[in-house]
Amino acid sequence: MNDIINKINKTRYTLKEILENEWDVSSISDFSDQEMEILYNQGKGSPLGSASECNLSLKHKFIPSYKLHIIYYNFPEIGNKSSKITKSCFEKINNLYSTDQFSNEDSVFVIINDIISESLESNLKNLNITLQNDLIELSESIIHEMEENNYHLEKRHFRNVYLFNINSLTNNLLKHNLVPEHIPIRNRKEINEILNKCNCSLNQLPIILKKDAVAKLIRLTEGDICEIRRKSKKCGEYSFYRVCKP
Repeated sequence: MNDIINKINKTRYTLKEILENEWDVSSISDFSDQEMEILYNQGKGSPLGSASECNLSLKHKFIPSYKLHIIYYNFPEIGNKSSKITKSCFEKINNLYSTDQFSNEDSVFVIINDIISESLESNLKNLNITLQNDLIELSESIIHEMEENNYHLEKRHFRNVYLFNINSLTNNLLKHNLVPEHIPIRNRKEINEILNKCNCSLNQLPIILKKDAVAKLIRLTEGDICEIRRKSKKCGEYSFYRVCKP
């Protein structure tokens, strides 16, 4: 069985675990590698790559109009080698917004079978700046759902693209015994309460970069706070905080 097929299947299980608190993951079906290979082969000739039929779209549990798209980008036909990822990847992702294949507020996980170079990170950063600048205001349906469910996000939490190497998703990093629990805090009121408790400003907190492996998994964006819970034999469990920066 092709190694790529096995890796894609593993990422589906990992994504289920990582995203289940915020997203409806019921559409992520459990497939055998044989079934996944059939699905994979149906994507031949797609401009996004041969794994395009493995792509997923998840609805937010509290804001159903908000979707997270999971794209396996530029994967080769079985038996062939992956080609190098270039900045055209981000042009194609941007095009999915401009052609209305994605809704205005949707976010994206892009999974690639290539090393994430500094050049790709730079192009990704530029894409996210462009996407945020183009998001003038949230739709009425998004605003209504946030009010109805008392679950409030800001404009900066929408229309974000995160880039992953497939190998980083074959196992759940968040469950590694050396990785403490990371809790994203996006709500402005909660952030202010933490700053008051710590007697500091947002910029005085230590930094966690948006491209950090854990930050990407919990979808941190600039201005969010990450609560990190550590355990100590002397102190028991204690928390400290980092602010997300680009």
